[in-house]
Amino acid sequence: MAAGEMQSLSRAIAILDCFTVETPQLGVREIARNIEMSVSTVGRLLASLNALGLLSQDPVTRLYRMGPKVMAYGMVYASSLDIRESAKPMLEELFRLTNETVSIYVLERDERVCASCIESNERLRVVVHVGEHMPLHAGSAGKAILAFMPPAEVTKILAKPLEKITAKTITAREKLLKELKEIRKKGYAVSHGERFEDVIGMAAPIFDGRGNVIAAINVAGPSQRFDDQDVLRFSPKLMALADQISGLQGFTGHPTARGDPS
Repeated sequence: MAAGEMQSLSRAIAILDCFTVETPQLGVREIARNIEMSVSTVGRLLASLNALGLLSQDPVTRLYRMGPKVMAYGMVYASSLDIRESAKPMLEELFRLTNETVSIYVLERDERVCASCIESNERLRVVVHVGEHMPLHAGSAGKAILAFMPPAEVTKILAKPLEKITAKTITAREKLLKELKEIRKKGYAVSHGERFEDVIGMAAPIFDGRGNVIAAINVAGPSQRFDDQDVLRFSPKLMALADQISGLQGFTGHPTARGDPS
């Protein structure tokens, strides 16, 4: 690929990366400001992405949003996540047991992505979206994955600035390392309002056939209804279900600490 083509591709990806669950619609100037590029250049790239179906433009507001091709690609990606189907019975069992929102998050680079979810039937419930990207340092599922990653990868992730999503998000490196060590000992992670305010979550890691952590099974609910006593009560079952999913991925060992990534 020529240098010019690579540059255009990189710029197009940078534009697509601007769209998030929180900001699903953006204007030309806002995108240009986000990626520090001229409005004219961004305008040309947006027109091309729109023509290709990767973006679509509202005829009234003139704002851009993800196009139909992105959804199609997302469905192809989701269908490749075998863990969704293999983990379905365990996810359903955890849901029946807790009646809280349960989900599977898979590791993707230095983030976690929601691969499957069953929402609670309660009016007040935790809402997550399949395909949503979340950081590893915030929330029980992220910490359950992060705790069992190789030390070098953990060090690399924690070297970057950690976003403070709520007042309780742990962003101090030493404090987070200490908690990851405890998670490896217990076998599961707990979050108290670190990703969502007034929510308690718990998660256990899932491993592949080579012993690499690849995902986490998670249950979360409002702290008014789902409390620390529930965490203690459900943690053995949560870890057992995670072990079942790991077994279906070919894992035959036992989760053990990989060393202290300090």
